[in-house]
Amino acid sequence: MHELAMTDQMDSHLADEAIRVYIDWREESAGVWDAFDRWESTHGADAGTAFAAYRAALDREECAARVYADLLVRVAGGKGGSAPTPSPR
Repeated sequence: MHELAMTDQMDSHLADEAIRVYIDWREESAGVWDAFDRWESTHGADAGTAFAAYRAALDREECAARVYADLLVRVAGGKGGSAPTPSPR
């Protein structure tokens, strides 16, 4: 019975962590769209800076997506299958 309680506690911890990293990924995803909108509406000399900010947002979103995917593999017990592909907006 003690092992079952530990397993339940570990499962609960992984579920909490999955929710946290999912939220992190969604926030970074929203940041990509915000940066894209800023870049799209920027003209002239500021366009290069806005594009650099958009690329940085993409990099942060990619990193967050990988953390989320890796955690989903752990939650699934690493028993094959693939993590879901993040969807835009």
